[in-house]
Amino acid sequence: MLKAFNTSREFLKVRLKVWHVAPLFLPLLLGSTNIRVSPAASSLEGAVPPIPTSVFIDRELAKFRNTQPLPSQVLSTFSARPLPHKNQKAAMVPKMQPKVLVKSQSSSSTATTAPTVQAQASLASLATPKPAQNLPPIPLRVAIALQAKTLTIATSDNGAIVNQNGQILGQLTAQTGVAVTPLSNGGFQIGDWQTPSVVWIKPRTADGLVAVEGRWYRGSVQLVAQSDGILAVNHVDLESYLYSVVGAEMPASWPAEALKAQAITARSYALVHMTRHASDLYDLGATPRWQAYNGAESETNTTQAAVNATKGILLSYQGGVVESLYASSIDIVKDVHGGFGMSQEGANQLAQKSFSYPQILGYFYPGTSLAVLNIR
Repeated sequence: MLKAFNTSREFLKVRLKVWHVAPLFLPLLLGSTNIRVSPAASSLEGAVPPIPTSVFIDRELAKFRNTQPLPSQVLSTFSARPLPHKNQKAAMVPKMQPKVLVKSQSSSSTATTAPTVQAQASLASLATPKPAQNLPPIPLRVAIALQAKTLTIATSDNGAIVNQNGQILGQLTAQTGVAVTPLSNGGFQIGDWQTPSVVWIKPRTADGLVAVEGRWYRGSVQLVAQSDGILAVNHVDLESYLYSVVGAEMPASWPAEALKAQAITARSYALVHMTRHASDLYDLGATPRWQAYNGAESETNTTQAAVNATKGILLSYQGGVVESLYASSIDIVKDVHGGFGMSQEGANQLAQKSFSYPQILGYFYPGTSLAVLNIR
């Protein structure tokens, strides 16, 4: 269990420039592909192209070791929307209104056309970077329950209910469900214990799991009593989180190179939202509105292997992290992302044709680089 999850938000200290790969006035498809996210119409007025944002994640300095850039001109089937130049004049980006979830139209085409001969020659030269070495855990906060009236929690081993000061309030019997109910005084009734409004559910061992509503999660879970219900936040290491996301976003039976490409896009997307979090209490949600995250149930040996083989590797542009949006089909990528983003169906097809993951990413994210996150 990560000690950094006890009472405060501790992060690796890293200066990041975050690049949005689609203008803010375009509807964005975040994560999985059955939901389209569109800003309210009022937020379109005065919209400006995105600008890089420098942020800090507290603790140690992290740096990117850029590897071979991906080709800038390899797409034959659609035009990639250019990324903003690093010297673009700074401007204030208007605050976005709450996003409205709208079902996307069904697509008649889920395929991608194979790269041209010229593009294949360019892609063939791409080298596979080595995964990060000695990368410490990077804590991520994922909201797994919002506005819940009640919850049932459990731990895989003999876990504990812990307050914000690290004091154990109650012991949990292994694999035994306990009801969580808000109290009128702002706290919780958790089994036989009355607790404060913020508590942690922690397994006894580092490889133990926490269950929320029958779904098991790595790491620990923070429960917060709010006026509209219970907020449950899974505090989990980024790489462990990706084990689940890859399997939730892409069939685990697909070729290994497609799964590796998915791992890198999901990692880059998550890193962006660690710097542009959804709330003071969590970085992103667990639904397809963000990236689909199902806890341990969507992990397999193939998704774990894909994440481990690409550990710390991300998509970068001029020293910044690319918000690597993706969708199930090439048509949705064109429609929603202006042509810049990965088609998951397309990644599968290219992997079946023996394309490596750098070649797959080079096809869908031209002009970017693969970089490795290192700690010094």
